[in-house]
Amino acid sequence: MQDVCYTTLDTRDADEHAAGLSAWDQKYEQISAGRFSGHVEDLRVGPVQVFVETASRSVFQCGMPRTGTLTVGLMHPVAEAGWFCGHALERDRMIAVSSGSEFDLIAGAGMDVIGISIDTAHLSALATQLRGGEQAAQPLRDPCVLATSAAVQAGMKQLVDSALALARLQPALLQQAAAQRMLALSLSEAMLDGVAGDRHEASVRPSAAARRRILYAARDYMHAHADEAITVPDLCQATCASRRALQYAFEEILHLSPVTYLRVMRLNRVRGELLAHSDLTVGDVAARWGFWHLSRFAADYRQHFGELPSATRARGAARTMPSGMLTAH
Repeated sequence: MQDVCYTTLDTRDADEHAAGLSAWDQKYEQISAGRFSGHVEDLRVGPVQVFVETASRSVFQCGMPRTGTLTVGLMHPVAEAGWFCGHALERDRMIAVSSGSEFDLIAGAGMDVIGISIDTAHLSALATQLRGGEQAAQPLRDPCVLATSAAVQAGMKQLVDSALALARLQPALLQQAAAQRMLALSLSEAMLDGVAGDRHEASVRPSAAARRRILYAARDYMHAHADEAITVPDLCQATCASRRALQYAFEEILHLSPVTYLRVMRLNRVRGELLAHSDLTVGDVAARWGFWHLSRFAADYRQHFGELPSATRARGAARTMPSGMLTAH
């Protein structure tokens, strides 16, 4: 019998949402303004992990999948397009990433991300058994978008939906070894069909690759100098890009100007600290991230997250308060 773990999580913050996938190393930033709500459903059965996540606001995700795996994601944009490692996600697409490769994903508000993540050793062994190893799943050099048919994507989505429904509605069945084995086998075969053989990787346009490079160089500079007064000329010098190229890179990928993203990035850092360190004052945390005009900061914070920073700090304190102190007498 294999290890089985099923979790479901309703989230109110991008950081909390990022932690919803077990064994992944990733960070999220809330990009679009408004109160955040999200949902993550995650199932692990031995070497196989399947999950579905969605969020009410656009989020910038970056990180690495769980160790020793190959992951495919089925992306279903709703109103806003997304972006994955230099690829525009304007319609249903299938993405892929191996562990050890860092990825970046901008998921538009309401975008469904449906994932299958499987141990590469398990996939290779299965490919050898079924096909003599000629279509064994090898680690990808880089994250990529796969040109797969709508039928293949629909079949994989149906398998994920069925697996999660089984865990949600009939959990006792997943304790049976036969059910675990067949579930893992079905998902693994679907993965092999989707990524092995004549897989075609969509290429990144040179202009998109250049803009991604500029964006990442600018972000690195912003993070390293977040407590300083950063100007557009500073970013141009750090990225070796013109003002126009810098503007185009941020607007194409994030749909924000560089200056607006800098403010959004700092607001996300403040939110993370307020949730994690309720012993700190709002003013101290805001000042550390470059917000000196506290009333203006509070207004910007409320506009972006849908609540005042004091409310975020109170929720952070409630999370860390011992359970015996939650009842008033």
